[in-house]
Amino acid sequence: MQFKPIALFGSLLLLAASLSATAQSSFTLQEAVDYAMRNNVKAKNANIDDKIAQAKVREITTIGFPKVNASYGINNNYIIQKVIIPDGAVFGGPPGQPLALEFQPQYGGNAVLSVNQLLFDGSYIVGLQAARVYRELSAKSNEMTQVEVAENVKKAYYGVLVNQERMLLLDASMKSIDSTLSELKALYSRGFIEKIDVDRLQVQRNNLAIERDKFSRFQEIFVNLLKFQMGYDMNQPIELRENLRNVRFEENVLEMSNVNPLDRPEMKLLQTQKSATKLEIRNIQAGYLPSIGLQLQRGALAGANDFNRVLDPNGSWFAYGSIGMGINWSLFDSFTKRYRVQQKQLELQKVENTIYDFRNAINLQASQAQITLKSSYESMKNQEMTLKLSEEVLNVARKKYAAGVGSSLEVINAESEFRQAQANYYNAVYDLLIAKVDLQKAKGQLLTK
Repeated sequence: MQFKPIALFGSLLLLAASLSATAQSSFTLQEAVDYAMRNNVKAKNANIDDKIAQAKVREITTIGFPKVNASYGINNNYIIQKVIIPDGAVFGGPPGQPLALEFQPQYGGNAVLSVNQLLFDGSYIVGLQAARVYRELSAKSNEMTQVEVAENVKKAYYGVLVNQERMLLLDASMKSIDSTLSELKALYSRGFIEKIDVDRLQVQRNNLAIERDKFSRFQEIFVNLLKFQMGYDMNQPIELRENLRNVRFEENVLEMSNVNPLDRPEMKLLQTQKSATKLEIRNIQAGYLPSIGLQLQRGALAGANDFNRVLDPNGSWFAYGSIGMGINWSLFDSFTKRYRVQQKQLELQKVENTIYDFRNAINLQASQAQITLKSSYESMKNQEMTLKLSEEVLNVARKKYAAGVGSSLEVINAESEFRQAQANYYNAVYDLLIAKVDLQKAKGQLLTK
């Protein structure tokens, strides 16, 4: 067996490249979006549709290119059709009597090579422009799909981060309660407090453990949702390299800025549809013009009563050729094209109405998203203040209890209020992050890195 080190080295490089392409399991938010653009099924199908559109454009372009056709055939006239001559005397037959004659051999052949070239066709010229518009339609549709994928991935990513932070805080709360519970049990064993004080905190600890398990199951759901939106293998582990402490909220996003409708892929798609409808009108109108084509033909005919002579290229073959130009012109179509143009003009009015309506809708969406974002931001700030205050109240209650001037019930109530403040705060944070994504989508800035 011959050893081929170069081929082996090349195979190892390909294997290494393949492993590195599939080994990524840790993602920032932007990396998760980029990964989804390559692996999400919707995004992949949109890219395929875009490539189909490119191929369609090339197909339409080739209509104006030369067309070359070749044909070859052999036939056996086993019953030769007769030609009837009214007066057989012309060919030495009986005068005044019809005469049936054979004017072709038993075996015949025909070989033809033809070239056709379109010289002028108004519909073809408009069709080339329409093909480019069709390509733009596909590109805009692809962009809309990318926006949808990016929106879903960002919201799922934020959902994992927020729930992850909730779990960390629940773990910290359970650790704190376990410490307090241990102290209470020690005091109860020495007779300084009643058993009901221990039981109250134990109930609170059990409820907290149930809540922790609930959010743990939620986290599995959120992570699987993120994997699905990314097109990531559901059976492979995934790690998020960001957390809520890394997420920076830009203050200037609260400032209302002018919205450019053309930043929205939907508006770009509508504008392209408008251009496509105009071209359809021009294409119908181009049907009033003639189409001109050129044809070049070169061939050979063969005929013999011996089959082998027909097969022989040097046998009874006779060449022929022709060149010609044809014109097709529809002079009157009973106003068919006229009414087709009217239909397309009405469709164009509908597209223009939709553009006008969507322009207003964009401003409304952006305004509502801006208001929601400001409201969410103010709610998050208020909940953040409430969280700090409840934490201070809890610290004071613990100090009073440690000094013997406070009750365990006071500490338990402060713990409960602190956890509720935590839950409210992270709910507000999640609402704020979702509102930010919605505003970016409304402004057409969701794909901006």
